[in-house]
Amino acid sequence: MPVGGSSCTATSSRHNRIATILVVDDLSANRAFLGALLREQGHRLLEAADGAQGLAAAQAERPDLVITDVLMPVMDGFEFVRQLRLDPATSGTPVVLYTATYSARDARDLAHSIGASYVLTKPAKAEEVLAVVGRALAGGSGQGELPEPSQPTADADREYLGLLSDRLSEKSGDLRSANARLRALINIGLELASERDPERLLENVCLASRDLFGASYVTLGIVDLNDRTVVRVATSGMDANAWIKPGDPVAGFFAQVIGERRTFRGEYAGENAAGLQWPANHPEVRSFLAAPIASPGLVFGWICFVGNEGRAFTQDDEDLVMALSGQVGRIYEGSHFFALAKKRAEELEGEILERNGVEEILRIERDRSQRYLDTAQVMLVALDLRGKVTLANRYACSVLGWTAEELRGVDWLETCIPARIRESTRGSFQKLLDGDLSIVENPVLTRSGEERLFQWRNTLIRNDGDQIVGVLSSGADITEHSLAVEALRTAEERMRFALESANVGIWDMDYSSGKLRWSETLEAQYGLAPKSFTGTFEAFIACIHPDDRTSVVAEVEAAIQAGSDFSVVHRASWPDGTIRWLNGIGRVRLDEQGRPVRAIGISMDVTGRRALEEQFHQAQKMEAIGRLAGGVAHDFNNLLTAILGYCELLLTDLDPLDPRRADIEEIQGAGESAARLTRQLLAFSRRQIVEPTLLDLNAVVTGVHPILTRLIGEDVKIELGLQSGLSTVKADRGQVEQIILNLAVNARDAMPKGGTLSLETANVELDENYPKTHLSVRPGAYVALTVTDTGSGMTAAVQDRLFEPFFTTKEVGRGTGLGLATVHGIVNQIGGSINVYSELNRGTSFKVYFPSAANEPAVEAPTPSKGPAHTGTQTVLVVEDAEGLRDLVRRLLERQGYTVLVASNADDAIQMFEATETIDVLLTDVVMPGASGPELTRRLIEKRPGLRVIYMSGYTEEAIVQHGVLKPGIAFLHKPFTADSLGRKIREVLELELVPAGAP
Repeated sequence: MPVGGSSCTATSSRHNRIATILVVDDLSANRAFLGALLREQGHRLLEAADGAQGLAAAQAERPDLVITDVLMPVMDGFEFVRQLRLDPATSGTPVVLYTATYSARDARDLAHSIGASYVLTKPAKAEEVLAVVGRALAGGSGQGELPEPSQPTADADREYLGLLSDRLSEKSGDLRSANARLRALINIGLELASERDPERLLENVCLASRDLFGASYVTLGIVDLNDRTVVRVATSGMDANAWIKPGDPVAGFFAQVIGERRTFRGEYAGENAAGLQWPANHPEVRSFLAAPIASPGLVFGWICFVGNEGRAFTQDDEDLVMALSGQVGRIYEGSHFFALAKKRAEELEGEILERNGVEEILRIERDRSQRYLDTAQVMLVALDLRGKVTLANRYACSVLGWTAEELRGVDWLETCIPARIRESTRGSFQKLLDGDLSIVENPVLTRSGEERLFQWRNTLIRNDGDQIVGVLSSGADITEHSLAVEALRTAEERMRFALESANVGIWDMDYSSGKLRWSETLEAQYGLAPKSFTGTFEAFIACIHPDDRTSVVAEVEAAIQAGSDFSVVHRASWPDGTIRWLNGIGRVRLDEQGRPVRAIGISMDVTGRRALEEQFHQAQKMEAIGRLAGGVAHDFNNLLTAILGYCELLLTDLDPLDPRRADIEEIQGAGESAARLTRQLLAFSRRQIVEPTLLDLNAVVTGVHPILTRLIGEDVKIELGLQSGLSTVKADRGQVEQIILNLAVNARDAMPKGGTLSLETANVELDENYPKTHLSVRPGAYVALTVTDTGSGMTAAVQDRLFEPFFTTKEVGRGTGLGLATVHGIVNQIGGSINVYSELNRGTSFKVYFPSAANEPAVEAPTPSKGPAHTGTQTVLVVEDAEGLRDLVRRLLERQGYTVLVASNADDAIQMFEATETIDVLLTDVVMPGASGPELTRRLIEKRPGLRVIYMSGYTEEAIVQHGVLKPGIAFLHKPFTADSLGRKIREVLELELVPAGAP
């Protein structure tokens, strides 16, 4: 038994009762954990996914204990507990906060402030949960005595908002810290870029980066690119001479950093430092962060940060050190190759003096140096005193687009500098010859006409007589960097513009004068004309919806008392009756005596966001339930086809006076009822296969009127208001009739003592404003069907859930809860829209919008044939994976005179088809294991193009339908079907004029 199990048993036995416990948490995993644990102890569990559900359950069930999360959708735990305390029936119910949102101390403070009794911090161990539950049920004190129900809630509100504000402040602080570190990194890069001495460069990196990362000490090592020995070591915060110095081989951990060219981060006790093979005598390491100093082509060394003050390095530190090490690698590469180039240039001068022909010596040394300089990933260009190119490395040639031979001797300024800056650059070149070695930036013109921005470091070339004979320049391509800086500047401008034009209202309250100033944007949010706000707090409260005024005033007064920030979401009542949701955020400043001096804040219109959130959550629920309903209906259709078919066979074979006929007819009736239910499920889930035609909605209403008269009853008067000249609509007639019947039945149930049912039709045009509150609807022409009753009406809460499947207000046994859900599914499948308006004791009006079919002529409803099904002698190949259904179809067709071949899958059907010379009709299920019905059809039609095909299914399949609508030219048999409908469909297909066959 787990530890703690015996303790829980003892607790339960002491109280000798089974407790009812309500668990409120939006995560099902948390509810499952607590449910399994507490049910094992014999308790009765209630569950809710948010505070609103939990409040309803608590008021209905009166639990002995409530365990609730804090942050939840719809209604959070804070509001939930407050509502419990306000209700005398639940004010004394013990409450346990179960949260991972706050620290233990914060959670205890919050629990105490809102009247909760106990705190459990996620994740909690089983024994901890059982111990707290046992104390709560025993009446033990967790946070002190429960508060009285009448206790004011302002303190609790303030403490709760304070905790949230603390979290927001922490996040804001983290963001400011990250921005500061990024700016510091950029500044480090800019400062280091101007440093040409490699030794000072490394020392500056260590000093600046130690502060940037908050490290105890930093080491930076540069290695020889050939033998991987230490060339230079720079440190900050320690002396490295005791464990590493120039000339030492690089081994262990630092060799791994360089060899694998990746970043390492970790932490552990100092005595385990040998686990990573740190060099002997290396100082204590508690946490570390190491990265390679590298350019895109070379690895020059490592940089390692060590923290021994209890702070571990984070992922953000790792990302930052990667950027820093790459930046240092590129800068060091430029300095490294510049130093090598300078050294080589000095050697070149010495060799020139040893030869008689200066030009010949320059040519020889140029070729020798070229091979070395070509390895540098910077542009190296040497110019003589006239600005003629004497040397260009391979990188320079690749950027400029000329070969070294083509560049040699050309005028650099005339060839590679844009004309617009040529004269100014010539002046800068003269200053360079005069000794100005400042770092400069200028664009370079390539052979293709493209301009690239380069940053230049220059040195003067002198002969033995200390005379200047030329210039050696090292250029780094900073085009992308410049573009990034420009993009950052542009982004800042865009952000500034966005803040100015984001429809954010601003207000300012001066408490000394009592004057409240509003921006024009804020006036517009409250539906006021510009400059019409009178400028008082009372005038502001008058603009708020009456139901929200008390809570807004309480929030503002609490902020004034504490001198703190506040945030309120409330409704604004416009003068024309429009309701908008606003989110106001404010900050109150107090003087030294604690009196309010000034308050400032902003306001944002969140109406659209709230509407989108509500519609999105509703759409998610409907889609999930729709998938389940469609899948269930698919399986039921196969079963019902077999049940109804075998009932037909039995009834055909039995004598009319046989006493068993009544039993079979009962089975048949139950099967037909189940078939109607599956059709409702498929219509609701929009997986019903429909065959739309052009309909006159007036004709459909008139045709269904006699049925309504019998269905509704004599105590309900039916009135028709049908507009003449009505546009046609494209829909399945049976589905439209189902909409009318379902709405009529719903209306009848709302008028148990009789009343009036009105059905009206009209052509309507929905403009661009309607879709703003009905996101699934497009503007355009529609035909409206309005069904109105004079019944009991509905509350707003009922209207919110009206189209949810299985939701009903009727007593058990009087409704499935699928009627209006089915209507909603059909209307959406057609591409229309439905809305409802209702008032208690005054009736309800449903309005269904069908897309107009532009006055195309309607199709008359077919008159069902009264004669018997036709028989035949042709050969039918039946392919169905359900054995019982397959045998039933064979028996039904054989009774009608057909020769029937049956197969359970596509492979068997193909073999049978190839072995039989004459097969007139293929009757195949759509969805089967292996190859589907449409795939089988394609393969068989390739062999015999004249083959006729009938599909049978009770579920949509995109191979034969498009968005639930049957593709043109496809013969289809709905499941469940009867022997009569099966025989008629076979004859219908056989007697049609043969058209070139083709699989769908």
